[in-house]
Amino acid sequence: MSLVDNFTAKADAAGFRVHRGEMPELGEDVGVSTALFGLADTGSVVLAAAPDEPRAASLLPWTHVTRLREDRILPGLAELFEAVGAELPSALAIVTGPSRSADIEQKLAVGVHGPGEVHVVLLRD
Repeated sequence: MSLVDNFTAKADAAGFRVHRGEMPELGEDVGVSTALFGLADTGSVVLAAAPDEPRAASLLPWTHVTRLREDRILPGLAELFEAVGAELPSALAIVTGPSRSADIEQKLAVGVHGPGEVHVVLLRD
């Protein structure tokens, strides 16, 4: 299985809605970001804080869309930290699906601490 296929399967299982090539039409109040990397072993997207990539775009809206280039998908964490090296951004978030919490009475709630609906748009080189 290719890295892209593995990422897609794991991201789908984690609760992402995966799209190939085109942004979905989702209406208003949607945060959009560009992932630094994707991790195939967990289906996670890696978001780095930067002036043109504010963290609020991925944390505050109910719906978040992450653009991810297929050639930026890595096998896992070891390859991520090798790729990032010593140049870590001020904030690096590894996101695996929608926000989930079971803090209250151990009942699962989605979207409590961040987006409840998350999308990944895979882009070819």
